[in-house]
Amino acid sequence: PFISEVQHFNEVMGKSWQNREKPTINKEDAQFVINFISEELDELKEAVEKNDIVGILDAILDITYVGLGNGSLVFGIKDKIQPGYAEVQASNLSKMCKTIEEAEKTVRVRSEQQGEPCHYEKIGEGYVVYRSSDMKVMKSISYFPPNLKQFFSEDELK
Repeated sequence: PFISEVQHFNEVMGKSWQNREKPTINKEDAQFVINFISEELDELKEAVEKNDIVGILDAILDITYVGLGNGSLVFGIKDKIQPGYAEVQASNLSKMCKTIEEAEKTVRVRSEQQGEPCHYEKIGEGYVVYRSSDMKVMKSISYFPPNLKQFFSEDELK
């Protein structure tokens, strides 16, 4: 429903041309979205510097409005957002190890790849591997990347 509200805004403001129904890449429109997100990101950085929590909320909402709302409409991918999000969520959750053995193996592999120590901690029902220096979550050896291509027809990918 959120994207439909942005779609309505575009119609009311005479920008219904931004409400594309099929996947489209228009370089000029893409740059508009990129520039707009960049502007809102700068506002977020400024709000953080000023310790302005209201400004932070405003910037995050504007980034969402422009990125998710206008972005999905300008690129004609509105119908792919919900299933794509679910796929990304599943991929992100695959970073968690299900067993101690998987966690130990992931620690060995990621420590070698990172060139620095990693460790795991039990979190809820699973085990999370962290890069020890900054606590960045490392991908489990069972991690799978999101398959977003599945949401496009062959014609849409041309």
